[in-house]
Amino acid sequence: MKNVYWWEFKCKGLTVQVASSDSGAVRVGIGFIRKGDFVSELKALGPRADIFEDFGPNEALINVIEAYLRGDNPPIDLPWDINASTFTYKVWTAVCTIPYGETRYYKDVACMVGRPRGARAAGQALNRNPLPILIPCHRVVSIDGLGGFGAGIDVKRYLLNLEQGKFASRTEKNEGFHGR
Repeated sequence: MKNVYWWEFKCKGLTVQVASSDSGAVRVGIGFIRKGDFVSELKALGPRADIFEDFGPNEALINVIEAYLRGDNPPIDLPWDINASTFTYKVWTAVCTIPYGETRYYKDVACMVGRPRGARAAGQALNRNPLPILIPCHRVVSIDGLGGFGAGIDVKRYLLNLEQGKFASRTEKNEGFHGR
């Protein structure tokens, strides 16, 4: 039986839900409005896990996400505690090499993992990403536009604009509260 700890906070107009185990980050939910029941999602992911609302085990994850949402480009080197197929894991780790503020096409990611004809498969792997921001799947776009994003296209656009400095003039730079 493993313990999973979750916390919800608001930062830069977004609702962020995080979950960690003793081994690493388990899940990140992000959106302009609260979507669904995060705890039920966690129970479905690990039915044999004990789930607790607790800031402490999530503090490092929260600090990284808040710094990111402030536009600080923090190093994102937290451990993950997630399960994935070998291909999906390769896609997720490849996406982590895309520099902050840059984008790549789905076909580029497929080539990065040795499957040059696997753009659709790479997109499906990214659609299953449980750790947006930590695994920056928002940096992968379609040749025809933004492509998809689990948290919605508006959130994807927001994150890309944030990374490209399009919010630098905002006065809410110091906003961020995680309700300790």
